[in-house]
Amino acid sequence: MIKKILCLFLVSIAVISCKKESEAKHIKTSLGIVANFEGTDLFANNDLSQKTDHLNYAAKIEVISFDSKKGVSKILYKNQELYVASSALELLSKKENDNSYFTKDCYCLMGLKEAKTLNFPTKYDTVHYFEKDNKIRFIKEVSYYKPSYETYKSHDIEMTQEDYNADGPNFYSYVTIDRNNFLIGTFFTEQNKSYLECYNKKSTYEVSKNSSKLSEYYETEEFNYAMNLFNTDLLFAKIGNDNFVKSSDNFDYKKQAILIDQGELNLEKNVNIQLYSLNNFEPVVYNDHAILFNYLREFKIVKKEGKKRYFVKIYIEEFEGSDIAGEYYIDLKEIAAFASIGD
Repeated sequence: MIKKILCLFLVSIAVISCKKESEAKHIKTSLGIVANFEGTDLFANNDLSQKTDHLNYAAKIEVISFDSKKGVSKILYKNQELYVASSALELLSKKENDNSYFTKDCYCLMGLKEAKTLNFPTKYDTVHYFEKDNKIRFIKEVSYYKPSYETYKSHDIEMTQEDYNADGPNFYSYVTIDRNNFLIGTFFTEQNKSYLECYNKKSTYEVSKNSSKLSEYYETEEFNYAMNLFNTDLLFAKIGNDNFVKSSDNFDYKKQAILIDQGELNLEKNVNIQLYSLNNFEPVVYNDHAILFNYLREFKIVKKEGKKRYFVKIYIEEFEGSDIAGEYYIDLKEIAAFASIGD
């Protein structure tokens, strides 16, 4: 009798153990990604006092549960249940995970709901932007403006109809912004290959749906960080969003020159961008159709007659035939109404 009871006891222990093991193998998880530039520590307990490991920025993990009161998440990592501060993570939906691009340095979050399409004056300047949790996270824009064939010919540029070869733009770029509002990279496709520029590590990856590898496509110095920052600010100003993106410390964008050409070749009409004095925001008279400037990015948001004006400081560089070198304000919303900012 005792042997029978002991046998039943051992069998019950085995059944419980198998059940627990089965449950452990079928834990329901959600996908998450580390959203802090400095990464995040992993802990063995939910009071985050016993550190066991560290994950870098953009690492993907499986999230089991959130404790909103404690601000702690339970995760599955290397077949262990560990804990992490919830503020360091961003949850990904299945659609976001399936459609997005990930590298070890950053990620391009796609699969989001399109918030709005803005039609700038030419068909080449249409901008689409996408939101998550009421924040702009992804911007699709045309980065290569192509004037009409007739415009080229009217400017005595040697080109045949065959050379022109297209009636629309052929280069799109996708600006990606992380949950903490940092401009973190640009995704683009060229010659049937896709690339993701990661600004936090100054690296470029060739990416596909299933893999990514470090690429020598671009040198760090060639990253158009100032231009991408400026274009992003134009969109935010145009829609009246005061929460401008945060810039990366890895780039001295104030030393990168930006050219705005407002002449007929680029806009199919001649336009003069308005420059404003630093003292009283009064317009400054000048005759150039192009300005080459450094983007100092010091904002002054002024409300006048119930409308906001988004002034930002620039420094115009000296160049031949120009006499307007120095610091000025420009109105971002005003520029967004007509300017084409090219690569």
